[in-house]
Order: sequence, then C-alpha cells, then structure tokens
Amino acid sequence: MPAGGSGVFAGHQDALAIFEDGAWSFLAPRAGWQAWVSDEAEHHVWTGTQWRRSQPEGAGAPLWGVNATADTTNRLAISADATLFNHAGTDHRLKLNKASAAHTASLLFQDDWSGRAEIGLAGDDQLRIKVSPDGSNWAEALVIDRTSGLVSLPASSWAQETPRPNLLVNGDWQINQRGFAGGALAAGVFGYDRWQAHTSGANLSRNGFDLTLTSGAVRQTVEPALWGATSFASTPLCVSVENLSGGSLAVTVGSVSGTITAGSGRRFVVLTPAAGDTGNLTVQLAPATGAVTFRAIKLETGAVPSAWLARSQTQERQLCERYYWRPGLPWIIDCYQASGAYSQQILAFPTAMRAVPTASYSVTGEANIFGGERSVSSSSNICAVASIRASALGRAYAVFSDIAFNAEL
Repeated sequence: MPAGGSGVFAGHQDALAIFEDGAWSFLAPRAGWQAWVSDEAEHHVWTGTQWRRSQPEGAGAPLWGVNATADTTNRLAISADATLFNHAGTDHRLKLNKASAAHTASLLFQDDWSGRAEIGLAGDDQLRIKVSPDGSNWAEALVIDRTSGLVSLPASSWAQETPRPNLLVNGDWQINQRGFAGGALAAGVFGYDRWQAHTSGANLSRNGFDLTLTSGAVRQTVEPALWGATSFASTPLCVSVENLSGGSLAVTVGSVSGTITAGSGRRFVVLTPAAGDTGNLTVQLAPATGAVTFRAIKLETGAVPSAWLARSQTQERQLCERYYWRPGLPWIIDCYQASGAYSQQILAFPTAMRAVPTASYSVTGEANIFGGERSVSSSSNICAVASIRASALGRAYAVFSDIAFNAEL
C-alpha cells in the first residue's frame, strides 16, 4: 500500500492488501518478498524497510532515484550527504563520455541549483575550469590545450601570461622594404613585408601600428619548419588582434575559417587546421563587412591568446629578409679591364634566404660595357654576384640600382 491511505487502508503503508470474502485483510511484508506492479510494469523487492525496484541481472533501469525522484533528464538522482564509488579490488575510474568534440562532458557545481563552477570539456576538447557569481555570467580561469598541454589563464591580466612565439612575421607592419605607401594592391602583390594581396586584391593602409583593411583580403604563408615543426595540421591555432573596430574580421587558416568579433583588448578565434593541411599554411584576413582597423596580429599554438610581445626590429627584419631583401643602395662595379674581360663582385646576404632568390635591378649608368653584358644574379641563398664585361681596354663601370632579391612563398 502506498503512503497516505484513508478509510480501511489507513495505517497500512507498505503492507499487502488482499480482498477476500467481501473484506480486506493486510499482510506485513517480510524481507525478500517480491511483487510485480502491473500498472508500472516493474518488479519490486521488500528489503525489510522499503519496497525497492529491481531488475533482472544485466538489465538497466530506465530511471533510478535514491531518496530522490529521477526524471528523463536526470535518470539517476541521488539525495544524500555523500556518494561513494568504491573499487572492487584495484582501480576505480569514473567516465564521462560525450558524443563529439562540440558537446560537453563536465562536472557542474551549484548553489541552490545555480551554477558556480564547472570543470571539463565544454563545447570542445580543451580542459577548462570556469566560475560564475550568479549562474549566468562565467569567467574561464584556466584552459589546458589538448595537444600541447600548455596552460593558459584567460582571466588573468595579460602581463601575467607567458607570451608564446608569434608564427606570423611582421605582425605590426613596421618592416616595409618595398616602400608601400598604402592603398590598392593588385592580386598576388606584396605590400608591407610578408603581406600579400589575395586573388581578389586588397586595399589597406597603416597609421603607426594600426592597420586599416578597407576591402579585399591579405594573406601570409607560414612555414612550419621556420618554427621547428613539420606541420600544424590538427593543431589548435589561436589568431588574435588588438582593438578590432569597424566590424568583424574573417580569418582563414589553411582550409578552416572563423571570425574575430570587434571589441577592445585582444580579440581572437581558435582554428584547428584539418589533417590534410600539411606543409606551408596560408593565413588570410578579410573584413566581414566594411572596413576594419586593428593592430598587433598574432598566430600561436593553443586555445587562448597570450600577450603581444614584439620582436626587436633587428630580429623582425632578419625574418623578413629570409624572403625578400632590398639593399636600398646602388651597387657599383668600377674597374680597369682588358677588352672582353669580366669583372665580378660578390654581395653576401644579411641572412640566409629561404631559397635561391630571383634578382631584379636597373642599370642607371655604365661605360665601356660589351653588348650590355652586366647582370646581378644568385646561384645560392647566401650571396649574389654582380658581373660586367668590358668592350675595350680601359675603364669599365656599371651602376646597379633598385636591387631586390625575392624568395617569397
């Protein structure tokens, strides 16, 4: 009999009621007695103190409440001062399994059913710890990257974060060997060092450390080998900028894309290149709508951004000169030569270039040169050679200007 019986059933809670010969009789259950509750299709056993739902061996109960009422969301519900999960002789592991990376597997701590802290995999596969004062507003205190194990403290001040290397070169736009004045860039053309217009072209300008990208897209190709990696495929990468205004910034890394929303401070998006994104990786930026302005772009491994830390101008220039070098001064060969003889000079590059570069130049003055035989070329990535051939005995000279060596990706 259930609790709360009235009339002839009053006082007979948990007893068995039998109607026989026109009258009700009641039997107090003994431990081990069993009953089938037909309207609920459940099997119950009397433990000596209560009727407990039972299941055949190996069968699972759809709902189970221990001093609590289970429901279709909380199918196991327990109300107790403590819950013990003990070992059966050796280990004991509590498993929380989710359907995919985009779902959540976590431990949620509440005050009167209002969330205050959460530990787990919330919406991705990075381990996160976050807290809340009211169950609505949450602050992430710690994030552990699933691949590298790097620990980030998103709620801490940027000064407390250990900066990680910027995988982009010239992220503050200060190296400008080509003398780009800002404005339109045709498809595939480089402006500020390492930054190239995408196939749709681009329109951009710089004011101090701020870059305004009015239209189109710019991109930079990143070499994993430069940073001691064979590939960034399947590695979470964080792209961040500072003080993004004017709208959102569309970001593509390899074959995956995302958006950085406008706002003050460092704004970021985390993208994980696909397994097929091996080798060099292209990073592309475009305004989602209208013009956008931002500064200090950074690409780094991990799920949250670390503080911006500019490399020295010497270091940044050396990185740029790995791909493109423009000496900025004319190169003069001035010599006394026999007729038909050659004179050569060697120019060492300030840093080893990525590959054997192509050379471009103009000749702004020359004398006694045979058939225009003067050139600047390179057969290695560490030096170039300037050569002239005299047409007759006597002084020969050539002035090479606007020299540039290009080994861009």
